[in-house]
Amino acid sequence: MRAFLAGAAVMVASLSCLSQAAHPKDRLVLESFERGSGPPLVMLGGGTRGADEFTPHATLLGGSYRTIRLQTLNISRSRQKQPLPADYSIGIEVAAVDETLNRLGVRVPADFVGHSMGALIALQFALQHPEKVRTLTLAEPPAFWVVPKNELERTPDMRAMYELLLTLGPRVEPTDDQWIRFRCLLGECGLEKPEVGGPRWQEWVARRAALRGLSAIAQLKGNMNRLKNFRKPVLIVTGKNTVSFHRRIDEILAAQCPVVERLELPGTHAAVVTAQDEFLNGLRSFLERHR
Repeated sequence: MRAFLAGAAVMVASLSCLSQAAHPKDRLVLESFERGSGPPLVMLGGGTRGADEFTPHATLLGGSYRTIRLQTLNISRSRQKQPLPADYSIGIEVAAVDETLNRLGVRVPADFVGHSMGALIALQFALQHPEKVRTLTLAEPPAFWVVPKNELERTPDMRAMYELLLTLGPRVEPTDDQWIRFRCLLGECGLEKPEVGGPRWQEWVARRAALRGLSAIAQLKGNMNRLKNFRKPVLIVTGKNTVSFHRRIDEILAAQCPVVERLELPGTHAAVVTAQDEFLNGLRSFLERHR
């Protein structure tokens, strides 16, 4: 069934993530996958799975929305075995989202849905381009910038993830130990490296490689005044059993956003995937209320 849903998705645009040498001023463009028709619904997945994790969601939403799944640069570049820009940042991802939507002809404010790093990119895009956003759904963005510095420093699990991210620069090849530690800090401890060449090996390698560049998450300096003045509807989604630092970040965002709703799902950081039906029910209800 999963393979069927993935195969059913229609890829309207699969654009090169590489800037063109002949046109150095050209902005980077993301791979994009489109399905359905109606109001535009832009979807940005997590930092190691990317657009793939929203494939079944887009299929189910395609009857009511023009779903546009965007593949972040860190994912596409790792899969294509291409380098990230030396100055890779969340700002570069945001600019690439803007350019991609322009090229896809999205001319009206869109609904944005993001999970994890994708939610962080969606949030930053919304704060920079509020006129292009109708609603914003954020599932556990690692927005460390909203946390007071002294709180981040005295919170062990939050500080541990923040410091690990800083080691994952755009030119650093992630190690197995970094991947195992990353997953443990998200609540999945006890992982073991699979047998080289075994059935789980390729997924392990692909997701480990996608850690490259995640230092951009910790290096992002956001603007709290923009957040406090962002008056579009925001839905903040949290897994009931997620790690404490993600819950804390969600609480701060909810306290600062002027127009906000909360949705708690059964599960952990990946609840938008593992509790797909509950998430889609909550998302549809939120979008309908603010149509």
